[in-house]
Amino acid sequence: MPPRFEGNAGCQQNDDVILGPDLNASRTPLDKKLYRQIILKKNGLRVILISDTVAMNHQDNYEYCSDSDDDDDDVAMMENSNENDEMGGDEDHSDDGSEDDSFEDDGLRKAAAAVVVGAGSFHDPSCAQGMAHFLEHMLFMGTSKYPGENEYSLFLSKNSGCDNAYTELEYTLYHMEVCQEKFSKALDMLSQFFVSPLMLQDAVDRELNAIESEFMLSKNSDECRWQQLLCHDCIVQSQAEKKNEKHPFSSFTWGNIESLKSIPEKNGVNMMKELQKFYNRHYYAQNMSVVVIGAYTLDKLEKHVVESFSDVPALPRIDLSECEAIDQFYDARAIKRVNTGTWDMIARTPIQDFGMPFQAETLGRITRIVPVKDRHSLSITWQISPQWKNWKSKPCDYIAHLLGHEAQGSLLSALKKRSWVNSCSAGVGTGGYESASSHALFCMQLTLSTEGVSYWAEIVKHVYIYIGMLRYYCKSKDGLPSWIFEELQAIQKLSHQFEDETTSVDLVEYIAESLTPYNCLPPERLLDGVPLLFEDDPNVVEDLLDNYFTPANARVDLMSSTFGRSGDFDDHVTHIPSSGDHYAINSSKGDAITFHVDTSGEPLIEPIFGSRYWSHIIPEEIIKDWNKTMQPQMPPTETEISLPPMNPFIPEKFDLKELPHDDGTHPLLFCSLKVCVPVGKKKAWFPCTANKFDGIKNRMLLGMEDGEENWHSLDLSVDEFKNVQNLKDFEGTFDEKKIKYKVIAVAKEGEGATMKYGDESDWHVEDGLHFPHIPPPLPESRLPCLLVNTQILKLWFLQDRKFKRPIGELRIKIACANANKTPLHKACAELMALLLHDASTELCYLASVCELHNEIQTTDVGFALRIHGFDDKIPALAKAMLSMLFSFCSDIPELPESINEHRFEACLEILRRRYRNSGMNAGSLCSNIRLRCLRSNLWSSTEKLNSVETLTMKEFMVTMAHVMTKVSTECLHHGNFDKSDAKTAEDIILEGLSVTKGMQKKQHPKQEVVVLPQSARNKIVVPTIDPKEPNTAVEVYFQCGKDS
Repeated sequence: MPPRFEGNAGCQQNDDVILGPDLNASRTPLDKKLYRQIILKKNGLRVILISDTVAMNHQDNYEYCSDSDDDDDDVAMMENSNENDEMGGDEDHSDDGSEDDSFEDDGLRKAAAAVVVGAGSFHDPSCAQGMAHFLEHMLFMGTSKYPGENEYSLFLSKNSGCDNAYTELEYTLYHMEVCQEKFSKALDMLSQFFVSPLMLQDAVDRELNAIESEFMLSKNSDECRWQQLLCHDCIVQSQAEKKNEKHPFSSFTWGNIESLKSIPEKNGVNMMKELQKFYNRHYYAQNMSVVVIGAYTLDKLEKHVVESFSDVPALPRIDLSECEAIDQFYDARAIKRVNTGTWDMIARTPIQDFGMPFQAETLGRITRIVPVKDRHSLSITWQISPQWKNWKSKPCDYIAHLLGHEAQGSLLSALKKRSWVNSCSAGVGTGGYESASSHALFCMQLTLSTEGVSYWAEIVKHVYIYIGMLRYYCKSKDGLPSWIFEELQAIQKLSHQFEDETTSVDLVEYIAESLTPYNCLPPERLLDGVPLLFEDDPNVVEDLLDNYFTPANARVDLMSSTFGRSGDFDDHVTHIPSSGDHYAINSSKGDAITFHVDTSGEPLIEPIFGSRYWSHIIPEEIIKDWNKTMQPQMPPTETEISLPPMNPFIPEKFDLKELPHDDGTHPLLFCSLKVCVPVGKKKAWFPCTANKFDGIKNRMLLGMEDGEENWHSLDLSVDEFKNVQNLKDFEGTFDEKKIKYKVIAVAKEGEGATMKYGDESDWHVEDGLHFPHIPPPLPESRLPCLLVNTQILKLWFLQDRKFKRPIGELRIKIACANANKTPLHKACAELMALLLHDASTELCYLASVCELHNEIQTTDVGFALRIHGFDDKIPALAKAMLSMLFSFCSDIPELPESINEHRFEACLEILRRRYRNSGMNAGSLCSNIRLRCLRSNLWSSTEKLNSVETLTMKEFMVTMAHVMTKVSTECLHHGNFDKSDAKTAEDIILEGLSVTKGMQKKQHPKQEVVVLPQSARNKIVVPTIDPKEPNTAVEVYFQCGKDS
């Protein structure tokens, strides 16, 4: 018998499973869920069980009833146990061993499940590209046990649930959520996907059309087109090398009707037979993992999983009639495992043997791409070794932190000063193309100005100058400063410790993604292995910079509308490349440096998405120059490049602010009680609710059923109450033992009064005979308090009592009398928001790294500013942002000191480009037209673009002075704050407002909607802006209610 891992000793012994390492020790302090991981002995399936104790405590919200369609366990699917050992939990996780929660939900929490299969698009046979995606669709079309087409999806939708799936390159993930009482049946229906799916011929055409639709939705995405171009280059180099077996990176992973129907039919391939072969070879228990969460004990969850998934075969379903060629292909892609059915299992996928996707033929060249939208971007992509094994040190995250930094001394800061670049990002993406078992792609993407397009080579040179600086520090005596890693480690630890609780379905999906066969996370690090940094490994960082981040190992892609736009060219018919096709790797004319569209000949065409592009080898002298600049050396002074500064926004205080003593917390607060009070000469028991606690006088405000409220002194102190192990059914006294009370129902923290009294009134409510009890109104201290109420400032304050974390937010709504007066006023307001964001980048980036975020955006009446995150540094960031915002109130027609003059033109270019790209998507265009028909002062992007085509800096400042002449602000200060913090916020806001004047309420901009005639039936039909947009959108608008 395998050993029982520590942390699971309290669970029931079960010969059906092998217990894994305890996960509960790696939970965050705020995570009250309980975890268990098991392997089913019968088939080797790995399962993660999650008991949602918050939902269990809220079980009164759920209706657990017998249903003719459900199993017997739906009648009483949960046992509300207060014993941690029954649920396999860690008794020392909370201070008192109870299940008290810091997280509460705002509604009913659903059960969820996810199943990940270790096969994806990289496993597609060449005769049917998109096979994995097609199979994902077909599994929803009925099973032997539940044969109705879409029966599973319909069952979920009728029971407050939903389902979805997606196909990645090396795995496919299925997930669903459903109301708690229907979880058992929903889980069984999902399990049948992997036992006996029907995959009927009748459903093929419908699902092929669905896949074709998904492909068409992606066809005009510049990001998807660029991704497919990378795949196409992988095909081209295979032709040049005359390789028989192509790298799986070169495959067409979306799939469409041509790849899944037309081509197979042409080649005599029986698609249904191929589909069954793919399923038989990849869909088996040891190639799968399951994650479930529900309001059940861990033992109950285990029982459900064992019952539902034990029939999934342990190994591939081998069909001896398969031909030898098919056997060879599937054997070549099959995952090899040792120590199967144990926690020492090691998986190895043959995909990793393919190595890097790009060879010398497609590296060291510049590819110029024609986009769909008006845009300019530069991508530098280095292919590096797969990074799964580096989960402890995460060196790519470290390098990405430095290359993608945006503070003073960063690459972005230096390139913005030259007006070449507007934004940047760096790192290895989470998708299968970027992070695979065979390779990883580290990409640096820069959004360029129009001027920057011509300086692409200089921009790349600056990147290598920065890499040279990093190599210099790596090879120095002291190495890269240790504080950089320590800052990153501390910030990631804080983010993980205080992260928001995710939804059930997102949680199971996230964990399932970490269970893919090529993932190297040890079982005990499943919860924190991805978000945390465990060790500093400068040797790996140095190796990556020396051997992979080189010009010879990079591809450079320049996408710009200066080369034209997709709509300028003839329509392209999608064609899936075959073995007989030949594609050029070099453009016939032009060169990398002196490129011009008119003299560079016809562009090359990527055959599937139809992207036009030119590809040229980068001259040797430029490659040599880049190699020289990346040598270990400090950057030239004129580049203004340096390591990032130490971050001043790292939070230092995490204590929770004390609540007011006269309205504090108490274990009895909001509990339902029964009190024994005199009635004449007798005593009788009456229901009541504990509504408010006065800690100064140690008294409780009790609310009776008739609405009467009275204070009663408590005979036990708060400290004495802490020793009460089980509050339910606890008996005590008020007013020096004059009044007895008994706790009938314990409050669900954060949800107010329970209103359960343990008598027939509860049953009458549940049976629908009586209306539910009306909860008492919240005390004024529990509602937002209006601290300031003037023409210029209205400040609301509310101290957090629910989330109990050191976080907060400051929301500021700024109403301006003339913000939306004309298209020019609105466009200038949007330009100001862009300038403010641009000018604050260096400061706000440092804050965002520390989970302190801010957003500034325009509204129909002015602006909205939100600052949120760790409360410790919110005042400092708010002061800086408000100072910059209100600096635009000046009557002097010059830009504020905080705005660099050369950035005005850059931001104006961004704004114009945004207006030109507006409405390219059919859905957004449809919504915009409807709103403009209903709102007379909602200006179109065309109107706003025309108003700023010739905008000067002086005209902009004059317009902004008119916009900001009179303002009125309304603010909400909410979170881990007390009234002294609110006073600080008031002072900061008033300091910013000191340069402007207040506005009376009658001067506020009106927001009106056109009243449609009741008899009118208006129909508006418009063509899409993009002539090649393949999608159509329809909106139906109903106007209801009385005119206010």
